[in-house]
Amino acid sequence: MHDEIIITSNQNKFLPTLRQIYLASRTTTFKWLDSKQFCLADFDIDVEGEQIWVALCKGNPVGFISIWEPENFIHHLYISPEYTRKGIGARLLEFVKPRYTRLSLKCMQPNKSALNFYQSHGFISQSQHMDEFGGYHYLTYEE
Repeated sequence: MHDEIIITSNQNKFLPTLRQIYLASRTTTFKWLDSKQFCLADFDIDVEGEQIWVALCKGNPVGFISIWEPENFIHHLYISPEYTRKGIGARLLEFVKPRYTRLSLKCMQPNKSALNFYQSHGFISQSQHMDEFGGYHYLTYEE
């Protein structure tokens, strides 16, 4: 699987699939939130102005990472539920790390698997905060 993954910049033709990945992944993962409020249009709003890198398997999008470049902030990293735990998230992080001198992100406290994932890839929890979605860790990565 790892060798079949290609990372590329976003293209308009990927948008329908990326919307589906975003909705499916959030619905599957964020059990502590009311997923009935999630919709396909959330993707367009939530990634506006961000650099999006897409993981392709056999030419089809299977995940993405979006970065708010003014702050080198990883806003989203989502993998299609049927492709999770196959190294795609790691590939996306490996791809962006050399492109940014420092990275940061928020990881919701109930999302323990994501927190473990980011920490296993060198991110350090700097602090904990609350927002309208609940408690989160603020993590950073530096080479």
